[in-house]
Amino acid sequence: MNQKRLYQTLRALTGAAILSIASTAVAQTPPPNGPVPFASYDKNGDGFISEAEFDAARSQRMQENAAQGRPMRGIATAPSFASLDTNHDGKLSPDELLAGQRAQQAQRGPRGGGGGGGRGWNAPSFAEFDLDHDQAITASEFEQARNQRIAERAKAGYPMRNLGNTPRFEDIDTDHDGKLTATEFAAHQMQWRQRGGPTP
Repeated sequence: MNQKRLYQTLRALTGAAILSIASTAVAQTPPPNGPVPFASYDKNGDGFISEAEFDAARSQRMQENAAQGRPMRGIATAPSFASLDTNHDGKLSPDELLAGQRAQQAQRGPRGGGGGGGRGWNAPSFAEFDLDHDQAITASEFEQARNQRIAERAKAGYPMRNLGNTPRFEDIDTDHDGKLTATEFAAHQMQWRQRGGPTP
């Protein structure tokens, strides 16, 4: 009886582990088009992208697109790791990756067709919301920074559209610990960018 119960427990744990690994792999699979999410580069989940991780993710995407008969256009002019690493510390932060992707999108200009190519790239950086610079954004900081951003854009004559659809703090806080990390913030911005939705 004890052996049967042990077998069932081990079987359940093995199934849960396989499911967890599979869901992580799906979450880190880069989309075929558009900017690659930070998590797809940051394979070891340490909150930074090494040059090896960057090169591996780019190579994987090129191979997958080529296998589907969609070779990547503009790869010759794609930004290098060194050009994205603006503080020259040998690793990319979520803000550095996002800034590089914004610059690349701006160089390409808006795309035709219903994707809304240029939208979302005036999105704020993590640092703009991390008001006390402690590498985490609380719900209070999030609301304060968002309200300030709304007011500044309205004053400049660029009111934010679709305010009713902007993400809530809880939508971005995926681990529900009451604070946003740079990785959570960047991942959410990339998701909304790919869907053409508003950013925080």
